[in-house]
Amino acid sequence: MLEKIKNLFRIGGAKLGMVQQLEKIIDHPKISMDQEEYDRIRNNKQIYKSVFPNVNYLSSNGIFQEREFRSLNVSKVLSRKLAKLVFNDGCSVSVDDKKANEFLQDTFNSNKFRKNFGEELEAGYAIGGLVLRPYVDIGSKEIKIAYCRADTFYPLQSNTNDITEAVITTETQQTEGKDMIHYTLLEFHEWENGTYYIRNELYRSDRQDAVGVKVPLKTLEKYADLQEETKMEGFSRPLFVYIKLAGKNNLNISSPLSLGIIDNAKRQLKDINEKYDQFMWEIEEGRRKILASDHFFKVRYDEKGNPIKRFDSKTSVYQSLKSDEPFIDEFSPSLRSSEFIESINFILRIIEMQTGFSSGTFSFDGQSVKTATEIISENSETFSTRSDNVLIVEEALKELVITIFELAHAYGLYNQPAKLGVNIDFDDGVFQSQDAKADYYSKLVISELTSKLRAIQKVSGVTEKEAKEILSEIKAEQLDLDYAENEEEYIKKELGSDE
Repeated sequence: MLEKIKNLFRIGGAKLGMVQQLEKIIDHPKISMDQEEYDRIRNNKQIYKSVFPNVNYLSSNGIFQEREFRSLNVSKVLSRKLAKLVFNDGCSVSVDDKKANEFLQDTFNSNKFRKNFGEELEAGYAIGGLVLRPYVDIGSKEIKIAYCRADTFYPLQSNTNDITEAVITTETQQTEGKDMIHYTLLEFHEWENGTYYIRNELYRSDRQDAVGVKVPLKTLEKYADLQEETKMEGFSRPLFVYIKLAGKNNLNISSPLSLGIIDNAKRQLKDINEKYDQFMWEIEEGRRKILASDHFFKVRYDEKGNPIKRFDSKTSVYQSLKSDEPFIDEFSPSLRSSEFIESINFILRIIEMQTGFSSGTFSFDGQSVKTATEIISENSETFSTRSDNVLIVEEALKELVITIFELAHAYGLYNQPAKLGVNIDFDDGVFQSQDAKADYYSKLVISELTSKLRAIQKVSGVTEKEAKEILSEIKAEQLDLDYAENEEEYIKKELGSDE
């Protein structure tokens, strides 16, 4: 009761300008983003979820009926395909310190990182980016990794290379009495004079479309132990990692946010969904049709005044034709399946071009698609798109590893080594023959165009420190082999030196 009275005072204070109130998150004075960017991202989210309005059609009785819209949801297929090409089961993340690597792998395993990251990357590619937010779970004393999508991420400051400050939002709904109350937590990540700060603000609203009035964090039990401001010392980078889709945001050039794979093919995705819906409806309507004179469609009533139905009013199977004499007949309309399939595949080719996939990657009629070997051998657009996105994800995963160890060090969970070499192996063997790769670098070493150390790193997918260890082992083995082959000469030299 006391909290309700306080909320009433806050609402009154907000109206007088005494208490901070937000209609939208971008209304916050620290945020300077365009609302159009988040409208675009939310629209992408609806397309990715395949949420479309129902279709109205005219039935046999001239009454408008409603049916479900059937979509092909190519956006899901596109984003899933790209996510699996970039991050697959063979990808591994490690560091060159043995104990540190054990800690890292334990962290990844407890978070089911391999499974969850692949799934979240798919959604991120679809709508406009993905944010990884490591944090320490106070109860378990473990590092957890939270995933935030682009519609909950608001950059505060960025340069041409990276986003350094941002707000991450979390929404909570709670029933209070008979009302559904909406809470929004704004988590600010900011730098001041080289020191990292996390600041939290909580807002309350009885409307879903408004952020509402600022209230104390303890208003919600789940945030009772959360501090309004936390000073984080000893950090070299933000406690979040933003992963974007490769390529410039051509819809808003000044925006630091990424495009989704949906954005530049939105019109074609709409077209292909409409064609598929029409095709499925034509199959549905391709059943035997009943053609009858209008005598059968006249409404008649029984003795109690109830209308007598001759046909189901929700179906379009029965077709009316004006005639002086009553008649009824049947016919079976022919399906235009080949025309629809050709149209859908034509639109698919355009979508492939606009989203960076090679022609023939997707097919509606069950034709075979290109294999991974064909993709690399043809130097295809798909392989180029994958390579561009692999570079971004590789850097993001390295940043994530650095953040995990800095966070662990700050909370006393693990003493961070002075220097760590991070290795990301994306298992290019799926696309590129390892034999061909080894042969290529062997030729470079023989031609003195690269070092053995670099060749070992590239072929084996190891860090510089691990490559040096391998090179030392190779040299030691070579010395042992030379000694075994020329043992007599080594003995003579030893005896001669003694004399």
